[in-house]
Amino acid sequence: QNLLLPWVACDQLPELWRAARKAGFARPNIRLLTDMIACPGGDFCSLANARSIPIAEAITERYQDMDELHDLGEIDLHISGCINSCGHHHSGHIGILGVDKDGLEWYQVSLGGSDGSSLSGDPLPGKVVGPSFTATEVPEVIEAVLDTYRQQRTTGETFIATLRRVGMDPYKAAAKSARIAVVETA
Repeated sequence: QNLLLPWVACDQLPELWRAARKAGFARPNIRLLTDMIACPGGDFCSLANARSIPIAEAITERYQDMDELHDLGEIDLHISGCINSCGHHHSGHIGILGVDKDGLEWYQVSLGGSDGSSLSGDPLPGKVVGPSFTATEVPEVIEAVLDTYRQQRTTGETFIATLRRVGMDPYKAAAKSARIAVVETA
């Protein structure tokens, strides 16, 4: 989701950009993991099953190093707080969907989605990696998925190309291992 500032004239854009940069909003992360799409989720939407913003914040906090983000390359990460999919989780290379289980927030993680853009190829919904995860587990699962990508990729190969080449199995195993690791440390 984006911010629209219709009252800013074109000649005011450089000043606005400098102020945004000073406040920490101007980061060169376009098309990278932290340039994610996230709906408002349960914090601001009465339809949501789960909160999206804390998940987005946890992932963003974990991935602050711009060198690491550029090394990971172009990755579309989308988060939706419910099945209405305002965050388009189904079309993200990595998608996160908030679900309700017995009144508790859980998250399904899917991989391999595409919105049909030049970044992703033909439109395709992502595939769920396994059972739902708690909010605490989600950042660990994302890290495990990205570590698997690092291990499996060839030189210059994107996340989505690596996933399509090696298939879901190594990623599913990594997600499951992340869940076990979180449970064991709790």
